[in-house]
Amino acid sequence: MKESYPDTTLLVQARAAAIGLDLSASCLPGVVTNTDLLSQYAALLNHHVFSDECEPAFEYVP
Repeated sequence: MKESYPDTTLLVQARAAAIGLDLSASCLPGVVTNTDLLSQYAALLNHHVFSDECEPAFEYVP
């Protein structure tokens, strides 16, 4: 897994404090890793052009 930036750690700590969440030091690395992963997924979605003309998928079938 890639090394997280210190800014991500600070951001996670600030977000936890803002909502009154007690984030223990033992949980912080996992939360930071998941935040980095979700940020990558969000970036992929933000770079994709979604058409307004596509019908929604009402049921997921793998």
